[in-house]
Amino acid sequence: MYRKPSPKRQAEQARRLKAMQAGRDRARMAREPRGLPPELPDLRREVTVIDFDSGQPVAHTLRMFRTRRVDVYRCEADGKPWKCCGWSVALAGLRKAFQRVPSPRSDFWWWLTGSWPPPPWRAGSSG
Repeated sequence: MYRKPSPKRQAEQARRLKAMQAGRDRARMAREPRGLPPELPDLRREVTVIDFDSGQPVAHTLRMFRTRRVDVYRCEADGKPWKCCGWSVALAGLRKAFQRVPSPRSDFWWWLTGSWPPPPWRAGSSG
């Protein structure tokens, strides 16, 4: 503002401010008091993965326990302590832990079946 409000205007503003504060206090007292958040269990998440790639089903369990930090878990892999991390790191570790199966177009299968060397059209000759 470019000039000071008049005493009459100051009194009006003070009355309005006092009324707003009193209304806010009445509303706060009318609401139900806030309680404490619910106590979280120690075991927060459990991820079980069953791998069928080897012919026999193999089950792996990733258990995630509560820590003091938000969205950070103390992880155990198959009952052994692993690390403290969040969802992204835990799932990335789970993904990297499993053996990668080669593509059906890979030379690995030619070698595995004993039909090495591969046919000429698979030998990589360009032309």
